[in-house]
Amino acid sequence: MSLPRKGSRRVEVDGTEYLWHIRRKPTHFQADFAGPMNLAVQALSEGPRRVLVVRLGISRPDNWIVPHQTGITTAMVREMIRRALRAGWKPLGAGPPFLFKYPVVKDTIGTIFPEA
Repeated sequence: MSLPRKGSRRVEVDGTEYLWHIRRKPTHFQADFAGPMNLAVQALSEGPRRVLVVRLGISRPDNWIVPHQTGITTAMVREMIRRALRAGWKPLGAGPPFLFKYPVVKDTIGTIFPEA
């Protein structure tokens, strides 16, 4: 699995560059049933890379049931990556996607939760 470069954003965390991506359009389940929003992260390097899939714990802002104004910022993505690395994600090397939960607060922009 690899992230598309088009529509992805770059972020640097502790000297390593990553691409992060949120699907441009919701899936039918995300739009029609307020399914959960995910974010994907991948190291920007050559060779095998393991994708990080972050479950954000909220529906997409553009869902048809309960639209809302929630934003994901680059600072939040940096924090997600740091926490996933501490939780055991190895971005370089082969392997299945690493699933990580990072709940965000609905109707906020840029909220970072304190360390648990």
